[in-house]
Amino acid sequence: MEQKRNKFIHDQDNRIQKLYYDVNIHLIIDKTRLKNLKNKFCKYVNYLIKYEKNNIQPNILRFQQNCWKYKMMELKEPNVSGDLGYFRREYGKCSIEINRYITMQTHYNNIINKIGMRIKQIKTHQNFVHKHYRKCAHCEKTDMVYISGCKLKHKLCSDCSYDITECPVCEKDLGLLYCAICMENKKEIIETGCENKHQTCKECLDKIIGKNNRCPFCRDYCSKEHESEPLAIPDYWRERSEEEDEALAQEWVEAEYWRETGSRRRRT
Repeated sequence: MEQKRNKFIHDQDNRIQKLYYDVNIHLIIDKTRLKNLKNKFCKYVNYLIKYEKNNIQPNILRFQQNCWKYKMMELKEPNVSGDLGYFRREYGKCSIEINRYITMQTHYNNIINKIGMRIKQIKTHQNFVHKHYRKCAHCEKTDMVYISGCKLKHKLCSDCSYDITECPVCEKDLGLLYCAICMENKKEIIETGCENKHQTCKECLDKIIGKNNRCPFCRDYCSKEHESEPLAIPDYWRERSEEEDEALAQEWVEAEYWRETGSRRRRT
């Protein structure tokens, strides 16, 4: 569903409207473009604030003073050339003008707040771009960068840092080992704990132990301490003979189980 486009006052050729609704600031990583976009919105907001201060506020004050003046004159001289309702009519006209300018002032303030929120979003995105986006040391593309892991700590983009064993800039070995489970190069590879001593990364091993504790290569248990034991069926599920029931009841009587149960019930 297409978003409803509201018109902005004093917006020649709908330029501010197009910038507000058509430009997705979260897809912009160019710092200069973000700065220019923010400056255009700030310039428009400053113009609205100045216009509201110089044209709307003085008129509201002027008509408020006229209302007060007509009200006082009506109390002192209610009859002007035989017209008893003259001051009352003028007072009503001034009140209508005050309401019109106050409505206009509210509309201006709403637009100023709306554009102000967009400026705040641009500033937040600018800080995010400044913190996380750099020029890749290998392909020189501006993108989110990651430290390669070499001694010189070259910053690489996601394309240049994916599935590498050596830094593409200084060609130094990163000391990474391949994990056959997640199919990525990791700094540390450990044994699964099975008899065949298969190896994987720590993250994958934690997931394996938490799931079924079996090595995905040989299906042996990764940790002998966590081997699953066969489920023992409780003794009370099998059917007993009458002799066994009588013997069990006799044991309860001799152990005075019924007295302990009764005392517990009385306490509760």
